[in-house]
Amino acid sequence: MATFFIADDTEGKLQMLKKFVEQSGIATTILEARTSEEAKGVIDTHAIDAAFIDYEIPTENGPAIIAHLKSVQPEARIALVSASDSPTYQENALDAGAEACLCTSYAEDTVVDDVLSILEKWKIELEG
Repeated sequence: MATFFIADDTEGKLQMLKKFVEQSGIATTILEARTSEEAKGVIDTHAIDAAFIDYEIPTENGPAIIAHLKSVQPEARIALVSASDSPTYQENALDAGAEACLCTSYAEDTVVDDVLSILEKWKIELEG
């Protein structure tokens, strides 16, 4: 089992993602942060196997958090989670080290499918 990290300042989205992670069986521990300062504190003090990082998190953006996580824990699996499907957001996140970008403003069934798909992929990889 793995440690999962969710960094998002939107309570509803954070709780939705947490529910999916809990139901996936991928994690025994789910850590949360609502600001970039909290996120960096979690990253610096916990081993993280996988993470969902919001793009527009106060005070730095998601790619800064992604880059920090990758620098400290290069094996961590990371997906950007954003209400925007901006190509610039996606490019910045991928350049920072994310392996996937999930847009939460798409149709609900698309969002659910995308989140479950990445969680299933990560579960297989983490359980080896």
